[in-house]
Amino acid sequence: MAEKIRYTRRDLKGPDEFISTFGRAVAWAKENRLRVGSAALAVVALAGIALGGRAYLQWQEDKSSRELWPQLNRARELLQTPAEADPEKLAALEQFLLSHVGMHPKTRATVYARYYLGSIAFLRGEYDRSAAQFRDGIATGKAAGIMEYLLRDGIGRALEGKGDFPAAASAYREAAGFAQSEMKAQSFLAEARCLALAGKRSEAVALYRQILKDHPETKSRNLIDIQLAQME
Repeated sequence: MAEKIRYTRRDLKGPDEFISTFGRAVAWAKENRLRVGSAALAVVALAGIALGGRAYLQWQEDKSSRELWPQLNRARELLQTPAEADPEKLAALEQFLLSHVGMHPKTRATVYARYYLGSIAFLRGEYDRSAAQFRDGIATGKAAGIMEYLLRDGIGRALEGKGDFPAAASAYREAAGFAQSEMKAQSFLAEARCLALAGKRSEAVALYRQILKDHPETKSRNLIDIQLAQME
């Protein structure tokens, strides 16, 4: 049975603890009006700065997107048929994208600009520059969704084009961690190809077999069978 709490008449006549504390706080605030007012203004100012900063960042994001998306459509059209791309149009597009990146370095839209800059450099055979643009796209911290995969896959393609097959294999494996279904199989396939080119035949064979086991429906099954037949 719970112990009963007994109050004396003196206890009942004593001041309520909350009322006493509140009264002391009010009295202190009256005596220190200037200090309390300054603290309140500081809190309001900090809140205003935070809200203003958030609004400015959102404005930057919106402005970046409005300026960039029409140019990204042009970039996609030019790169769909790279052999027919007009060099002057490609150069003008590249200059616009570089200017945009300089003005909006940390926006989501800049991730796409970096991707197309990397693709343009790759098209020209500038593989180090291409890989650097893809890495810078990741470094923005704004990459999300399929862009996480495409940027890493781009690094792999650039390194493979350069002839650095061990590094390319590692880049393709990293890209696979951000891929889904068939794209994952394609990343592993590219990794196996680079392992073979790097002279790591046993590792390449093991990876080809793993792809067939984990992705039996892959569209590249016939290609893998041919590669295995040539390597074993």
